[in-house]
Amino acid sequence: MNVPNIFSSLRELLSSWKDLLSSRSKLLSSRRDLLSSCSKLLSSRSKLLSSRRDLLSSWKDLLSSRRDLLSSRRDLRHPSARNFFAVSVVLLVLTFTSCTKKFEEINTDPTQFTELTPAIIPQAFAKAEYQGIYADPGIYQLVRNLFVDYWSQYYATVDPGVPTDRYVLRADWVFYQWGSHYASTWPTLKQVIEATEGRDAPANAIAKIWKAYIFHVTTDFYGPVPYFQAGSGDLSIPYDSQESIYDDMLKTIDTAVTVLKTVDQSIKPFGTSDLIYAGDIPKWIRFGNTLRLRLAMRISGVLPDRAKTEAEKAVASGVLESDDDNALMQVATASPNGLNLMAPWGGFRMSASMESYLKGFDDPRMPQYFSPAISDGEYHGARNGLSSSQIAASPKNQYDNLSNIGPRFNVDDAATNKLAVIYTAEAYFLRAEGAVNGWNMGGTAKSLYEQGIAASMRMWGVTNAADIAAYTNGTGTPTALTDYLNSPAVASIPVLFAADEAT
Repeated sequence: MNVPNIFSSLRELLSSWKDLLSSRSKLLSSRRDLLSSCSKLLSSRSKLLSSRRDLLSSWKDLLSSRRDLLSSRRDLRHPSARNFFAVSVVLLVLTFTSCTKKFEEINTDPTQFTELTPAIIPQAFAKAEYQGIYADPGIYQLVRNLFVDYWSQYYATVDPGVPTDRYVLRADWVFYQWGSHYASTWPTLKQVIEATEGRDAPANAIAKIWKAYIFHVTTDFYGPVPYFQAGSGDLSIPYDSQESIYDDMLKTIDTAVTVLKTVDQSIKPFGTSDLIYAGDIPKWIRFGNTLRLRLAMRISGVLPDRAKTEAEKAVASGVLESDDDNALMQVATASPNGLNLMAPWGGFRMSASMESYLKGFDDPRMPQYFSPAISDGEYHGARNGLSSSQIAASPKNQYDNLSNIGPRFNVDDAATNKLAVIYTAEAYFLRAEGAVNGWNMGGTAKSLYEQGIAASMRMWGVTNAADIAAYTNGTGTPTALTDYLNSPAVASIPVLFAADEAT
C-alpha cells in the first residue's frame, strides 16, 4: 500500500468537504436573505392591498355621493343631469390616474382672487368692504344680533335655545368673526393693498384705512390676534399684542390720511364699487380721522397721553360733521342690511333695557328703532337672560307681545335701509368725551354732546326742532320695568347735560 498516496487523497477529500460546507453555508445565507425579502414583499403587498381597499372604499363613498347628487339634480330637472354621473366617473378616473396633473388648478379656491388686474381691483375692494361689515345673513345674525347685540342689551330673546342671551358662549358662533376676517376679508383686502402699492396712491390709502377698521373690530373682539404676519402664508404665525396692533393702526391711518390730502380731491378711487363713499376722497379723510379718534378714545384709560395726542390730531385734521358724512353701506339691493331677513326668524326682540331707556327719556326715535307689539300696539321689551322656565311663566314673554325691530329695518328699502359703519353722531359724542377729559376737541363738552344728539335724531328721521330740543333738555330717567321680576330703573341719569359731573 502506498501510504503517501492515501494521505494525499484524504487531504483532497477534506478540502473538497470544506468547500462543500462553505458553499452550503453561503446557500443557507442566501436562502435567509431570500426569505427576508419575501417577508418584506408580503408586508408591502399587505399594505398595498390595505391601501387599495381604503381607496376602493373612498371611491364607493364618492360614487354614492355622486349618485345622491345626481338624484337631486334629476328631481330639479337640471338639463345636464343625465350626463352628470358619467362625467363624474371620468373625472374620478382621471383624478386617480393623474394625481399631479393640474394640481394648482385643482387646489385653487375659486371664491378668492388669484391675481388682481387693474380692472377687477375695485370689485375686490367692494368684496373686502362687504365681508368686513356683513359677510352674509347667517354670520351677521350669529356674530352681531345673537351675540354682540344681546350682550349690549339692545335686543333680548325668548328662545331658550339661544344661549348667548344668558352669557353662555357658543364656540362656533365666536369663531365666525375670526373665520370671516382671516379667510375672506383680510386676504382680499391684502391683495388690493399689494396691487395698488406704488401704482395708485389714493386707492392704496383708502384700502389701508379700511384695514385699520376691520382689524380694530377683530382685535377688540378677541384681544391679541395675528396682525403683522397675517396672510403671509407661513404655517406658524404669532399673535400680536393689542398695544402693538393699535400703535400700527394709528400710524397707518395717519399716513393714509396724509397721502389722501396730497392728491387730487376730485378723483374717485374704486368709483361706484366703493360701497360706502363711492370713492369720495374728502369723506374718506374724515372717516379715517374719525376712526383714529375712536381708537384714541379706546386707549385713553391705559395710554392717556398717546390718546390725547392722537385725538387732537384727528379732530384738527377733520372728522365726520355733516349728515352727508354718515358712513353707511348697502350690502345688496334686495337685502340692503340683512335685518329684514332676520326679523321674521324670531331670534330677537326689543330688550327691557331699551324699553326702559326709550320710554324713560321719551325718545322720539323709538318708532324708528322698534315696531309696536302685534298683540296690543304698544312697545314692550323682554328681559335679558331669562331661563326657559322664566320664559314660560309669563305670557308677556311671547313673541307677539314683544316689539320687533322697526320698519326701517324690517322691509326692503334700498334708499334708506343701509348698514351703519360709523355715524356722524358718534364723532360728536367722541369729541364730547374728549372735551370732558380736557382735550382740545374744537368745542365744549356740552355743545358737542348736544350736536351729537341732533345728528343722531336727523339720522333716524327726527327733524322737528322742538322734538329734538325737548329730548335734549329732558330730565326724565329710565323707567322702572314692570315685568314680573319687578326690577328697578336701569339708570338715574337724565339726557340733560349737567356741567357738574356729580349731578
